[in-house]
Amino acid sequence: LALPGETIQESIRVRNTGDTPIQFNSNVQDFIIGEDGQTPIAVNENVTTRWSLADWIVLAPQTDTLQPGETAQIAVVIEVPEDALPGGHYAMITHQPNAGRPEGQTASAVNQRVGTLVYLTVEGPINEEAFIRNLTFPSFVEYGPVPFSLEVDNQSDIHITPTISVDIHNFLGTKVETVTLETKNIFPFSSREFVGQWDRVWGMGPYTAKVTMNYGNQGRVTLATERFWLMPASLVAAGIVSL
Repeated sequence: LALPGETIQESIRVRNTGDTPIQFNSNVQDFIIGEDGQTPIAVNENVTTRWSLADWIVLAPQTDTLQPGETAQIAVVIEVPEDALPGGHYAMITHQPNAGRPEGQTASAVNQRVGTLVYLTVEGPINEEAFIRNLTFPSFVEYGPVPFSLEVDNQSDIHITPTISVDIHNFLGTKVETVTLETKNIFPFSSREFVGQWDRVWGMGPYTAKVTMNYGNQGRVTLATERFWLMPASLVAAGIVSL
């Protein structure tokens, strides 16, 4: 967390795990999230100043040489503007061998790049709002497991890492199982898909899936419900015919 006008200093480490010296440059860039909702893609121009952090960061040193097995420490100074908007701000610090590589260093090594994502939250009134979209179960399944999927649409001023549980209730309203989904980061004004399955093989009748999503520092909760059938229809039909 940071206040508008505050200066923060942190550090990151870069290690040469190869067997030859490496001259490298460190740079700061803004990034966008790819269509999969999780892959950061560095950009050279400002996508929007609302989420930008790159212009606030100064690195020292920006250029260094590492011997095999050596680790360098890079100072990361973040100068938060007085008029910084509350909420999340994001950047990517990348490290790449420079064109003037030492003798013996291959061209392929120069093309390699590693990076660190930097998240900063500016204090102030922060909106936290997220929605469950496209909750999908198969309407009818003879045998499990029962697959399902949903999307989380994050309309917050900050990234969220929601915890999502799916309670399965039978036709009497009794909870028979809870499925917990893997946690994932979702950046502001982006969506991300979650998939899961109920591992029950046999069932009889209609079931109701009740989804509960908890997220944010304010303890926000979002609910969603979907109904489906799990029934071995072919076996039931065979039993009726044999009668």
